[in-house]
Amino acid sequence: MKFEHLLSPMKVGNKTYRNRIVSAPMAFGLIVQNPDARDFTYRKLESGAAGGNGCVIVGETDVNFKDAVRIPGFREFDFAKPEEDMDTFNAVSEYATRIKRHGAIALAELVHCGKEKVPFTPEQEAIGPVECVNSAGVHVRAMNKDDMDRIANDFAVAATYMQKCGFDGILIHGGHGFLFTQYLSPLMNTRTDEYGGSLENRAKFPIQIIKAIREAVGPDFLIELRIDGTDHQPNGITPEETGQFIQWVEDYITSVHVTCGIYEESVKSGTESSMFHEHGLNIEPASIVKKYTKLPVGAVGGINSPEQCDQAIAEGKIDFAILGRQMLADPQFANKCIAGEEDCIRRCLRCYLCFPGSPEEGYDDLPFTSEELALYVGHCRINPLAHLPFDPETLPDPLRSEKVLIIGGGAAGMQAAITAFDRGHKVTLVDKADKLGGLLYFTDVDIDKPDLRNFKNVLIREVEKRDIDVRLNTEATPDFVKEFGADVVMIATGSLPSCPPIKGIEHAHQAMEVYDGTFKPGKKIVMIGGGLVGCETGLYLQKIGHEVTVVEMLDRIANESFGMYREALVWEMEKFGMKSMAKTKCLEIEPDGVTVENADGVQKLEADTVLFALGMKTVPFDDLKAAAGDAKVFILGDSIRPGQVDQCTRSAYLAAVDIARPEEFPTHEYRGIIDPE
Repeated sequence: MKFEHLLSPMKVGNKTYRNRIVSAPMAFGLIVQNPDARDFTYRKLESGAAGGNGCVIVGETDVNFKDAVRIPGFREFDFAKPEEDMDTFNAVSEYATRIKRHGAIALAELVHCGKEKVPFTPEQEAIGPVECVNSAGVHVRAMNKDDMDRIANDFAVAATYMQKCGFDGILIHGGHGFLFTQYLSPLMNTRTDEYGGSLENRAKFPIQIIKAIREAVGPDFLIELRIDGTDHQPNGITPEETGQFIQWVEDYITSVHVTCGIYEESVKSGTESSMFHEHGLNIEPASIVKKYTKLPVGAVGGINSPEQCDQAIAEGKIDFAILGRQMLADPQFANKCIAGEEDCIRRCLRCYLCFPGSPEEGYDDLPFTSEELALYVGHCRINPLAHLPFDPETLPDPLRSEKVLIIGGGAAGMQAAITAFDRGHKVTLVDKADKLGGLLYFTDVDIDKPDLRNFKNVLIREVEKRDIDVRLNTEATPDFVKEFGADVVMIATGSLPSCPPIKGIEHAHQAMEVYDGTFKPGKKIVMIGGGLVGCETGLYLQKIGHEVTVVEMLDRIANESFGMYREALVWEMEKFGMKSMAKTKCLEIEPDGVTVENADGVQKLEADTVLFALGMKTVPFDDLKAAAGDAKVFILGDSIRPGQVDQCTRSAYLAAVDIARPEEFPTHEYRGIIDPE
């Protein structure tokens, strides 16, 4: 059997995991207090269980509403008295019911954020091991013994609540700079009493919490611990110290989930790894922790490959793999491994669309409030079924099988073809290029885009697996469309680079040309336009040996991005020595450089090659639409307006399920961006 190590069962406590694939904590546990959030949240968690995972974990549940709660908007209740708020109790219990009915182990994550707390009411406060001011500028009170006793009891009571809800166990969030890390890390815990100094002293309060939980829930309830192998801070916690701590608590817990980093520097420290981090960045630290304990040890962080998982288990580095964002990208990960279809796994891009960061982390450029973010979490750039406002399992069959013509073989066209075919339609996909993929061809070259390249290739393989009539080297002219006689025409002809009216533009090349091999750029490059295309293309060139300066008129580069992804991109550019000039206008392009103007005046930037990335424009399609005649026409992806991959996948899927739709299922209400008219 392929992936025999990953797919083998595993004993954890008194339970048996059917395989070694664990779905990392997802969603904020109490978001289901909101009836409007329940359906898509349950589906998000249930999908991993239905997808074959051995264990599925419900995300953060704060253990109290005084100093633990991290996201505003949740209704307060007493964990010790579930009968006083049965709506919340029943809503939380439903998670366990749905996960367990598919044969997966169900866990709920408990958390206290300690000093990272942002008070949302006058009654709330931030407390931690020492007095300080946190990253949000909030005064933090040093905890006393009464605080510790109270919080240990809060964890124990919350664990018994989850036990009553039907969960098989709980996962303690002991990493990411929250309460456990704040005590265990010598950088955060500078106490001079019995709770500071040596590792043994720093571990006393976390041990007290774990013992309190075990005493409350009894011997058979799973207690798993997520903990930092390293906090990625100089002189911070080490994997060896974490391993020693696990030795002290291994009689009370049932497994270890090794993570890393701190909340204050999520991207840089790897708590949510970016596409610029190595895949499986916590496997090696986990392998060190594993040497200290007889318990099963897993790793989380940037894992999207069954090959990497299986190899790490085979080599004895870990016992199980924990997949977070990958479960949004493809919740059928386990089932595809079992079926030998690993080449069709949509592998997470680590693009942060699903969780772009939060205002509490200091991201002030997010288009969300904290309350809105809690409802938004879980979208996916490459999985159009993620976070749908309706259950795709309830889609009725189309009224009839239609003859469908799809024009354009990029991401939108391929997704539409796949979905329309699976819905029973007769699909023809045409593209004037000699291969499928559209603008995603650049991923074959860009060294930072292996996962996006995999997505492109998965779409191609999915199309090839189906009886879809693919016609390459075929231009869909208006005459072609008329003669074809489709019932449905789906236009996904995409976008092209804009060529702006800048003096001397004839001396420059469009940025995307560097990927198609039509010319060889020189050593010193000036990139006019510092949006995502300009920055990402410039970064690729910088990494392969060029010297790149990006010029951008706006106040900041990569302005259309925000939150964690923008931070990761800008940080990577800085790390590789790439230069950027914001608030700078291009006046003229010359054969040997660019004349620009900013607050420092007019200056000449010398260059061997000048590139421009000044936006994209939709390929005109009015003639094709008119030629469709009486056929139903859908506009997809960049043909709506130039955007990113998620617009392509989402618009394509929703349009395809709308073909010959029964009136009683109004998917058209959710299309939103599909039809520009």
